[in-house]
Order: sequence, then C-alpha cells, then structure tokens
Amino acid sequence: MKSIITGTTGFLGSHLAMHLLSQGHQVVGMKRETSSLELFNSVKDHYLNGEIDALKLQFGAQPVSLNVEKLAENLEQNFQWVNADLLDTDSLFDVFNTPFDVIFHCAALVSFKRKDSDKMIENNVEGTANLVNVCLKTKQKNLVHISSVAALSRQEESDVISIDSDWVDSPYNTDYAKSKYFSELEAWRGKEEGLNVAVINPGIIMGIGAGNTAQQQFINIIQSGNPFVPAGSNGFIWVDDLCQLAIQTFDNQTFGKRILGVTHNLSYEHFFHTIADFLGKKRPSWLIQGFTYKTLYALTYLTDKLRIPFPISNDLVVSTSRKSHYVI
Repeated sequence: MKSIITGTTGFLGSHLAMHLLSQGHQVVGMKRETSSLELFNSVKDHYLNGEIDALKLQFGAQPVSLNVEKLAENLEQNFQWVNADLLDTDSLFDVFNTPFDVIFHCAALVSFKRKDSDKMIENNVEGTANLVNVCLKTKQKNLVHISSVAALSRQEESDVISIDSDWVDSPYNTDYAKSKYFSELEAWRGKEEGLNVAVINPGIIMGIGAGNTAQQQFINIIQSGNPFVPAGSNGFIWVDDLCQLAIQTFDNQTFGKRILGVTHNLSYEHFFHTIADFLGKKRPSWLIQGFTYKTLYALTYLTDKLRIPFPISNDLVVSTSRKSHYVI
C-alpha cells in the first residue's frame, strides 16, 4: 500500500507514519517546507527504542507493539518527504498527480483561543476543501479524514453522544468544534462527488511526543501543583489505538460512514487523579463548579474579549464543564 499523510510532522501524523511503516507500507509524508521535525523525530525515537507509554498502562490499557526491525528498514527504504501546503493548491497538484492507495488527512490546527478562530477556519475548513478538490481532479480514490468528537452533536438536554448524533447549535460547541464540523462537511462533499470517504471522530488523543501534545499539557498541569479540576467528562483514545483504527478503516474498506474513536469515557476528576498518582503528585481536588465556575467563566470571558493573555480560554472553561459520554 502506498499512502500519503497530511500533517506528518504533527502528533497523530507522526505516529501513523510509524505504524504504517512497521507494517511494510510505503509512506509519503506531507509537510510545509518550514515545518519542524522535532515532534516527528521524538515519535520515531520512541518506537525505534522500544519505549512503552507507561501512562497508558496506568489506565488499564495495553500499548500497541510495533515491528521495530521492519520500521527501521522501511524508514530507510519506503518513506519520503514532500513539501506542500493545504492552502496552496498548486503545491497540492504537484504532489497528488501521483496516485495513492489512500490519503490519511491528519493535518489540523487545534486551539481553544478566540484569537485563533479565523486561522482555524482557514487551515481546517479551507485546507480540507482544497485537499478534496485536488483529490477529485487528480482522480484519487480513497480518503480517510480524521475529524474529532468535537464535531458531534452536544445537545443540552443529554450527556450521551453517539456517532450518529446530528450537529446542533450549542454553547458547548467551541470554535475548534465548529472548524472540525465544517471540515467534515467538506470531506462528505468529496464523497458526493465520487471519493471513497471515511471519517474517524477521535476523542482527546493521548500519547508520547515532544512539544505541546495533549498528554504533555495534562502532565504539566499536574506537575505545576494546580489545585483545580474540571467538573465534566470526555472521551479519550491513545494515539497507537487510533493509528490502528485508521489503518483498519482502509484495510476493511469501511467507507461512507463515521467511525467513533473513543476507548475511554472518563471524568476529568478521575483522569487528573490517575495522572497525579502516576507522577507521585498531590491530587487536584477543587472542582470547577458553582461559584468557582461562574468566577472563572467571567474572568476568561473578559480576558478573551480584551485579548488579554490568560492560561485558559472561555471556550475551554465551558467545554470541560460538560459531562460527555460517548456510546462506544
């Protein structure tokens, strides 16, 4: 199989490349010319060194083992970089004039800062639209689009969310959620125009990697001695499980549908406490609810509106207060 991954220097793209290569597949990694390889190299070293994500074990889940020998061999023989930008269609045409068995669309901007709203729409929605248009014009066949559970409906009267939930307007829909929902619509447009499209909606993606990954952010919060913990809950998945799900989606030709990528439904309280125990740190015990929630909401609303730097955004305060349970 010859695949191309958008966002290969990102967290999910880096891990997915290693999983594909360890199975003997040919991989083309798409990146911007100026992209840093720090995260990619950290993920590569993680697998080549046979390291295990000990935090995943703490949650009672087993890491996925890769064929390290085959990975090392195929990094040399079956992996190549190409430079292209999802916002530059000319560069996309240069790349996609070559036929691929499957395109894994992993590239996305993730932010909960109000100031990044327009940039997320541009990168996530316009970028996906450009990719779909180029795939159609170059006669590509198969697209696996990585969306997010943020693109699923959050109805105010129910905490239960299924893969078939229709999108509704809600105060719990962050700007990031809106960008992922509209990106997903672009992918489905591709299906209507002839592409084989599968959409995977993962929860919060955990796993090892250098930089500002979700896992590292949570670890930093606990290590800082932060006493607060959100009162809500969410769906989670480890990146190695998500990579296997993405590969199986293509292998099984599971096109034309959404696929939920959630392995754990966890309250933030349990989640934070488990990480604290793992790190040997004090458990945060101050739930953000009642007066604390109202105060934090007002403060972040003001700092967002005035563009004043603050550790968390109003969107994040609202979304993490929600108890979301995904039907696995």
